[in-house]
Amino acid sequence: MRLWKSWIVTKKDLSVFRRNKYVFYSLIAMPLLLGVVIPIILIFSISAGASQMTPIEFQQTAVQTVNLSAMYFVLIPAVLPSIIASYSFVGEKIEKSLEPLLATPTTDGELLLGKSLAAFVPCMAVTYAAMLIFVPIIDFWTFTNLGVFMLPNPYWALLMFVITPLGCIMSVLANVIVSSKVTDIRAAQQIGGLVVLPLIFVVIFGSIFTAASILLAAIVIAGLAAADIALFYLSKATFQREEILTKWK
Repeated sequence: MRLWKSWIVTKKDLSVFRRNKYVFYSLIAMPLLLGVVIPIILIFSISAGASQMTPIEFQQTAVQTVNLSAMYFVLIPAVLPSIIASYSFVGEKIEKSLEPLLATPTTDGELLLGKSLAAFVPCMAVTYAAMLIFVPIIDFWTFTNLGVFMLPNPYWALLMFVITPLGCIMSVLANVIVSSKVTDIRAAQQIGGLVVLPLIFVVIFGSIFTAASILLAAIVIAGLAAADIALFYLSKATFQREEILTKWK
């Protein structure tokens, strides 16, 4: 596989996303929502009940709430690909650039990798941008009220740097597969969005039972890695270039 061929496809898609207001504004809104709005809501929700709690209860509540907030950083990069990756092939058809793209001398694997990277890179970039805003706000509040910097911790590190990218890859690949099979963007987004449902249950379960979170994270990592590999090979096996060229209208 020639990675430079895939990167050409990626750069071309990224330039299209910058011109698409729906995609562009979705990417801009995520860091603001996660990095600013969510921590403010958390701080006010914890502070509202602080007068009725002992110092130990207050600290435990803060730890549980902050750990629970990690679910947003896993779910958002899993949700965003349903907006971005759904344009992979359906968007090309609407832009009337699909036929020239499929006629280029790239293998199916190179084309699919390029399309996947075009969705993965911006999704993870905005997620980490939000994290760089979120963590200092939470740490400032926890240091002021509890005398400790609560983030990052091992649980957050596993979620942010291992589980979140793997979950994003799974969502991207699933949405790319869907986009190559349907001919309507709304249908692609609705069907592709269903892949988020398993991640919701996994993350909520791991966030609630924090005592076993590291073990749960290891199990989730193994499962997501296996799913990502299977989805990539499934996308190659089910991708029909000739069918798209001849039957899509």
